[in-house]
Amino acid sequence: CEQVEDPAQAKGIVQREVLRVITPGTLIEPELLSPKENNYVAALHWDKKQSSPSMKGIGIAFMDLSTGEFRFCRADSLEEVEGVLSKINPREVVLSEDGKGQPPPGAFLEDKAIRYVSARYFLKDEAYRLLTQHFQAHSITAIGEEGSDLIAAGALLAHVKEAQKGVMGTITTLQPYTLHNLMRIHPLAQQHLHLVPSGDTKEGTLLQVIDKTVTAMGGRLLRHWLLHPLLSPAEIIKRQEGVSFFHKNHALRLSLRDSMKKMADIERLLGRISLNAANPRDLIALKTSLFILPEIFKKVGSEVGTPTAVGVPTWDNLDDVAGIIDRAICPDPPLSMKDGGVICEGYLPALDEIRAFQKDARSTLTGIELRERQRTGIESLKVRYNQVFGYYIEVTETHLKKIPPDYIRKQTLTRAERFTTPELTEVEDRLLGADEKICRLEAEVFKKVCESVSCQARRIQEMSSKIATLDLFLSFAEVAHQNRYTCPVVNDDLVIRIVEGKHPVLDKRLSFVPNDTFFDPPDSQLMLITGPNMAGKSTYMQQVALIVLMAQIGSFVPASEATIGVVDQIFTRVGAADALIRGMSTFMVEMTEMAQILRQATPRSLILLDELGRGTSTFDGISIAWAIAEHIHRHGARTLFATHYHELTQLPRSHTGIRNYHFLVREYKDEIVFLRRITEGGADRSYGIEVGRLAGLPPEIIKRAKIILGELTAIDLRSPLSSLSPGTSPVQEDLFAAPPPLPAISPVLKALQAIDPTAITPMQAIQILADLAEQARKEI
Repeated sequence: CEQVEDPAQAKGIVQREVLRVITPGTLIEPELLSPKENNYVAALHWDKKQSSPSMKGIGIAFMDLSTGEFRFCRADSLEEVEGVLSKINPREVVLSEDGKGQPPPGAFLEDKAIRYVSARYFLKDEAYRLLTQHFQAHSITAIGEEGSDLIAAGALLAHVKEAQKGVMGTITTLQPYTLHNLMRIHPLAQQHLHLVPSGDTKEGTLLQVIDKTVTAMGGRLLRHWLLHPLLSPAEIIKRQEGVSFFHKNHALRLSLRDSMKKMADIERLLGRISLNAANPRDLIALKTSLFILPEIFKKVGSEVGTPTAVGVPTWDNLDDVAGIIDRAICPDPPLSMKDGGVICEGYLPALDEIRAFQKDARSTLTGIELRERQRTGIESLKVRYNQVFGYYIEVTETHLKKIPPDYIRKQTLTRAERFTTPELTEVEDRLLGADEKICRLEAEVFKKVCESVSCQARRIQEMSSKIATLDLFLSFAEVAHQNRYTCPVVNDDLVIRIVEGKHPVLDKRLSFVPNDTFFDPPDSQLMLITGPNMAGKSTYMQQVALIVLMAQIGSFVPASEATIGVVDQIFTRVGAADALIRGMSTFMVEMTEMAQILRQATPRSLILLDELGRGTSTFDGISIAWAIAEHIHRHGARTLFATHYHELTQLPRSHTGIRNYHFLVREYKDEIVFLRRITEGGADRSYGIEVGRLAGLPPEIIKRAKIILGELTAIDLRSPLSSLSPGTSPVQEDLFAAPPPLPAISPVLKALQAIDPTAITPMQAIQILADLAEQARKEI
């Protein structure tokens, strides 16, 4: 809330109005935002009553008011909605008030700030009207295909307009957000792979390792690329060319990074300027950043072979925009417009005239004082000022008889009198009004400069995007240089070949042992990984997924060689957690997640399964894990399957695409040494007791556990699994074969089944019993 009326002209209380409503998703204050993370507000819309194909699905729209990004898309299921929201991580979600009082659709909204707005905003005609009006389009088809996604966009625009009181200069375009031409990273995979921070710190995430960006715009774009890997080898190779160029040109890379370090956040500066929320120093920061553009262009454009992805042929130095600010705004202005001194001298003659009068005011007052002393003969006469009476002439009581008749009395003191004259009153009026006029004129000029800059928003946003892309190429090249990464070969084959691959995050912290990976479906499609706890199974699986993902965002990878057949989806099923609030046990959560993976995976997908089936009984777990492995093998997804169920190592005998791998362990007396090296073949032990000892379990527990283990291994569990030794012939077929036929029912049982106890007498019952007893003796 701010004053909207001049206090000097107000009658009574000065009028105030709400100029802006602040919500979590519409923040633009830099001190409240993370520089390298977008601040999104999203809207969802669906209408189950609509039968038109164009209206099916769930409409999603999201906006970052601070940068001007505005996108929309249509999802076919709540799972897709969850996937989109997990990537953009909106601070606020807008829904129709029709659903108020009901639980939000989808558990993924439970931790979001929900904003219910008027259902009128979600009406098709109203939403389309707002969009066409804002973007000055002749019809909604000029913006996009009619559907729930555009209705969500219109509702979101209405909500933000209401919060901003109509000031929306930063929103210049509405762009589609594609769901089908990018790798799909399941929300659980995003969490399990630790791609981006889930809290306030980046520690332990892939983003922390590969983020060497030096601009806020580049940091935000990196997060977007990381969560939206490409599927097109041609587009990936185009990015690789940019990274390779700067990887080879070390001196140029360092020079460009030094130049770009001086750039402010152009996108968000433009956002505040366009939303009438900027201060004078924001304009200077923008000008300083724009002045660096020619310097960058000179360095990049002079190099032969500069990657076209940087956009050098269409580079725009924005000299005219920087010039507008440079001519109007002082190089070192105050933070607030109220302090004055914002507009440069020579920019506005009327302003210069008032400032010149202010500068001459002291000499003018001194001249008045000297003339009045000579005229009255009062040497002690003084011209003074206070906030109550303004400017006045003070004369002591001993000289009151010399006062001229044109003096006007203002105040009587104990030993003096205060007067004014027509000349002094005129000077006072001009002086006291000068500050007000200066503030008013400067505010008018500042507003016009901001409007002029806002009119070039599209050009500034385009150059901000180019700077962000350039920053990412430089960042990837710097990461590759520092960590000795390799440029991978990316193609449309199904082969994944990684030589001496490393986990990009753990390699920075540990003395990491590299390992190879090879997929070549159908001959090598599912890696069944066994070995003890702590040997490195989970780390290895994460490592493979992270290398694939890094390759598909255009980055170099931590390996000596790598060939990556494009992956369309990454799924993970790791960890054990329940969902008590939704009434789901640990095993139920595991099975639900596994069901989603099996429904959505394709032969181009990459699946990571860690300890599947451990949330239930041993035989149930083995049975489910075995059946799932077979299902995945039939449908062709490339899979890493880590398990302690050693029975599963028999799968490769009947399935050529499944291969056994295990992590090497060296035993010495009662100790084990983890070698961290994966090799082909299955493990026969899990070394759980040894790991328990390493974890610090009391010696008596370790001793007792060994005794129990010996007893259990000696017991014949009388299970079909006990007969599946390496030398036996039926393997998978025997394990899950149909049960043998039941034995024939004996004559005694048949006779018992035929008896109706309510239709016989006691004597008949005794006779029947005697006959059955005799017959039973004969059978025995």
